[in-house]
Amino acid sequence: MAPGGNGTEIGCESCHGAGSVHVKKGGGAGSIVNPRTSPETCFKCHQDKRGEFSLPSTHPVLAGKMSCADCHSPHAGDMVAEGGTNFGGINSTCLKCHTSQGGPYVFEHEAAREGCVTCHSPHGSVNAKMLKARNQNLCLQCHFQQQTAPGVILIGGRDHSSFLTRGTCWSAGCHEAVHGSHVSSSLRF
Repeated sequence: MAPGGNGTEIGCESCHGAGSVHVKKGGGAGSIVNPRTSPETCFKCHQDKRGEFSLPSTHPVLAGKMSCADCHSPHAGDMVAEGGTNFGGINSTCLKCHTSQGGPYVFEHEAAREGCVTCHSPHGSVNAKMLKARNQNLCLQCHFQQQTAPGVILIGGRDHSSFLTRGTCWSAGCHEAVHGSHVSSSLRF
């Protein structure tokens, strides 16, 4: 384990198996547990993540199409590849695979600057696209609404009362460019 990592208090054998097995086999291939081949090694300590990966919308870790190490660097840093708790680092980790969401955009959604995990639960969610909340409830966590008169709901200074019944902010034909836009500050294509 590299100095300064989150797991400095555990040894190599906690994840890679007994060194004595490796020595007995003369250092041959297959004598060390490779956590990239199965998430079970990570789940020994991160049991809550097993449950998250069992939710309806997840990254395909349990299906074996990716591993925990694709996003996490267990030997250095704060366990998020390329950045620790730096939101730019978290975004760059996500954007390795999700390149089309990264922009650059003329009109960037502020949530994208704050980090993908502002809206998405990277290990899994009951909501589509691993979103932290359903429908406009996700957007209203940051975009506050005001009711100034009966039947009038202001969001961003505009009456949205008729829009809120049409579906989500991004599926009702209003703000479909949720990561950013080149043509509209209202995040439209």
